[in-house]
Amino acid sequence: MPKIEYIGRPSLHFYGKLLSEIARNLKNRAKGRVVIKVTESAKFKEPCYYILENVVPLMSDQSGVRCRAWGRRIFRGRNLGCSLLPNTHEPDWRLLSPSEAEHLMSLSTKADMIAPDVPVNCLAQAPPLLTIFLRRRNIIPPQVVKETEENTHPLTMQQSMREGSGLLLLTPHRYDPTSFKVPIEPTPEEKSRMYPPYEWSSQKGLIIKPNLNRDTYL
Repeated sequence: MPKIEYIGRPSLHFYGKLLSEIARNLKNRAKGRVVIKVTESAKFKEPCYYILENVVPLMSDQSGVRCRAWGRRIFRGRNLGCSLLPNTHEPDWRLLSPSEAEHLMSLSTKADMIAPDVPVNCLAQAPPLLTIFLRRRNIIPPQVVKETEENTHPLTMQQSMREGSGLLLLTPHRYDPTSFKVPIEPTPEEKSRMYPPYEWSSQKGLIIKPNLNRDTYL
């Protein structure tokens, strides 16, 4: 029989407890205890768990379901540091016994239980219409046009196709600590065919991080 997922609240395809319920039933509001998200642990073979440091109720929520929790997150064997825990309102949390927590923490020290890096490309072909628009208005520097034609265009290609292809754009990735993306730096040949120039486009880096100084509820 296929699995049925119901859309709405409360979500019926979770099999754990509320984090606020776990915290208020323990001494010191579960400070120092280890919890897991059931769906997260079932999805990945690497250890995923959270070491709670502080859990406070959300005073604007009269139901007592929502809370704010801070703790150290270990995701797929990697230590992501201390942060505000996401999705604390989902009934998907389970408290681990001290023996279970010790076993799970020992697994995260093994090299084969750590998620590998994911190399990602940060380049994309510029849209042909945009390339033609920029070239016909002499916006692209002549050196970039020359490098583009020398390195990408066969002589048998039609003039309109040659004019609209070959230009590269830098496409930085958004910061996601759970994706383990490692950007591949473009080669000198690729940088020479890039507009805007690589030095200008990469001022903020190949991974764009959000402003983490503001206090937001996730």
